[in-house]
Amino acid sequence: MLSWELTVRLIATMMLLSIGFVLYPQGPANAAKFCAELRGATATGHPDCSFPTLSACRSHVRAGGGGHCYKLRQ
Repeated sequence: MLSWELTVRLIATMMLLSIGFVLYPQGPANAAKFCAELRGATATGHPDCSFPTLSACRSHVRAGGGGHCYKLRQ
């Protein structure tokens, strides 16, 4: 009987630890990795760091009238 009780407690502990990983994620899966600095009439003076890929950043810069993209350091 002691073995059965120990097994149930072990399973319950493992389930609680697993729930902790689900409720407290380590980071977003689609975190932004690139920033755009625009220049010209559309520039705001602040970088836009919402781009997951370099190509998405570059197309935004081209559409915005120029500037540059750089990789966000984390």
